[in-house]
Amino acid sequence: MATPPGAGPAALRFAAAASWQVVRGRCVENFPRVLEFLRSLRVAAPGLVRYRHHERLCMGLKAKSALLLIQ
Repeated sequence: MATPPGAGPAALRFAAAASWQVVRGRCVENFPRVLEFLRSLRVAAPGLVRYRHHERLCMGLKAKSALLLIQ
């Protein structure tokens, strides 16, 4: 499968930095975007983050998003 244009290492670095800023700034309304980025990163580079860390991070982001909906 060919790499789509604009999906090189620089684009991944930019997306990772943007995701980190969302998490660090606790912008809960953008957590679903971070979750989608984590899922796509897991597919693209399965060995980059351990499965346990990946699932724990995703679970925490989902829980925080759910709490926002409840409030």
